[in-house]
Amino acid sequence: MDTWNTSKIDAKMTVRPGFRLFLGVLVALLAGCSGGSVALDSASRGAIEATVDRYVAASNEGDAAALTELYAEDAVLLPPDHEPIHGREAIGEFWEEGTDTGLEVSTLRLEVEGNVAYLVGRYRLPPTEQEEADSGQYVLCLKRQTDGTWKLTADIWNGSGASDERGTGSDSPKAAIS
Repeated sequence: MDTWNTSKIDAKMTVRPGFRLFLGVLVALLAGCSGGSVALDSASRGAIEATVDRYVAASNEGDAAALTELYAEDAVLLPPDHEPIHGREAIGEFWEEGTDTGLEVSTLRLEVEGNVAYLVGRYRLPPTEQEEADSGQYVLCLKRQTDGTWKLTADIWNGSGASDERGTGSDSPKAAIS
């Protein structure tokens, strides 16, 4: 047989007889351990949406203290073109430098697994006298605290630039969480 002319399609995997049984058992165990997908209950959804609403309001009001309180003690902030900022206190110092007014966000995905959640979305900022309009993407990771509140554990965003028009239509900042 000429190995230079064989195709990936023609390739066959040989498996020992007991290996198939092992794979079947492994798949069944993993499926059982996963516990299935935890449904996003309305209480979690409401609490997470309220946290995001407070984030936007604090940013738009220039309230660095209120914004800082939304972060867990061990949170990390990952602003564009900046080194990672670790811990609530350091994050507060970052926000003391200023926040952006006119922030609008739309959540494109919201996932919750137990006490951990993440959001993926888009943001838009209008132009100001000092800066051009900005839009981009964000990811927020949150953890449910013992008192039931949700705190940010990771916050990252990156801008797409003022000319980004992807924020119009169904995934505009005013669109509902899907």
